Amino acid sequence: MQVTVKHQEAFVDEKFYVKIAGLSPNSRLKATMQMEFPWCKGEEFSSNAIFVADEKGEVDFDRTAPVEGSYKVADSMGLVYSLRQSKSSGKNIAENISIEKPIIMNLLLESSAGTENIEFKRIFKAENVIVKQINDSFTGQLFYREHSNDKTILMLGGSDGQMESLAVMAGPIASRGFNVLTVPYFGAEGLPEKLEEVPLEYFERIFHWIENSEITKTKDIYLHGTSKGGELALLLASRYKQIKKVVAIEPHAYCFQALDGLMSGKNVSSWSYERKSLQFVAVDNNIFFEDQKNDIQKGIPFGFASTYKKSLEKAGNKEAARIKIENSDADILLICGKKDNIWNSYDACPKILKTLQDHNYKHHVDLLIYENMGHPMPIPYIIPISFTLEMPMNGGVFTSGGTIEGNAEGQYESFQKTIEFLKAEL
Repeated sequence: MQVTVKHQEAFVDEKFYVKIAGLSPNSRLKATMQMEFPWCKGEEFSSNAIFVADEKGEVDFDRTAPVEGSYKVADSMGLVYSLRQSKSSGKNIAENISIEKPIIMNLLLESSAGTENIEFKRIFKAENVIVKQINDSFTGQLFYREHSNDKTILMLGGSDGQMESLAVMAGPIASRGFNVLTVPYFGAEGLPEKLEEVPLEYFERIFHWIENSEITKTKDIYLHGTSKGGELALLLASRYKQIKKVVAIEPHAYCFQALDGLMSGKNVSSWSYERKSLQFVAVDNNIFFEDQKNDIQKGIPFGFASTYKKSLEKAGNKEAARIKIENSDADILLICGKKDNIWNSYDACPKILKTLQDHNYKHHVDLLIYENMGHPMPIPYIIPISFTLEMPMNGGVFTSGGTIEGNAEGQYESFQKTIEFLKAEL
């Protein structure tokens, strides 16, 4: 058995390639992948595939679909994105996240021609990327290289408030030459405990720091926001002219009600300015509970998208609550999946695009839509997609939407497009 591997050590978002030769024509090859996170030992993940060699006795992972296994299509990364938990010691993989050590993935190949073990090293950041804790007028982490390209990205996470998880994206992006600043916007000292009436003035302090820090020192600020952070990124861009680029992943076109946990929240906006709630669309929890009940009875997974869609349809203040993105002075990249089941970002993103077109928006705008993508993390090949596709909840199954293959495709392509967009000159 002769094995050819490309990108055996690479960044976590990059693809590797595997090709096997020297097999008997039409023979079977079994491939098994195993992985655990460096910060969460004891939580093991595995995937598998069985291939049939071609007439030359070859199997190319990128050209050969498995006849059995945890994924279905020809894709060199199929064994990675189809990983499922196979052993647990009860730890939470979302806690104590650290990007200092690489993810190690072990591939076992078995055939009549013998066995081979291959170790893949998936790194989060280049060796020269520095991670600096910021404790100024705000707290955060700055990822940078000493000789970066002087472009600074402010990264905003979603409604889970998980600051640690932003590092797994910040590291790879900073490794491409950017300064990446991650900050909390609730659940930290000096900020609201929940995602409610977050003061926009808080970001004015951050913008001032970016503009005056010896490391960043730029007046052109880029934003990267995911989900609720995408809503926030668009809102900030509509109000602050120093924002010159926005990547909004699975965002919405409106300001919505405050969040406390999953769907419940006070009858106030998620955002505020000068101690006043911004106009918002109220989220009707009765819709959610009714839709959840119906989906469980039908035996199908449920989510929150229908609740947001129906709440928006019944809202009488939509225009007042709409984010006035046409007032922005930024290039904008919008990313969404048609199967988003967290909220209806697929309705929102085309609406944002049309609004900008109707206002003859003078800056660059691009919209990426993925047919079978739901609401995944916006970087590929790290957190197994199965984690958010099938989550037992309230007697039913919650899903963020889409298929394993569709989410993997959308994650990979959109992350590459994100880096291209951020690198492009203004």
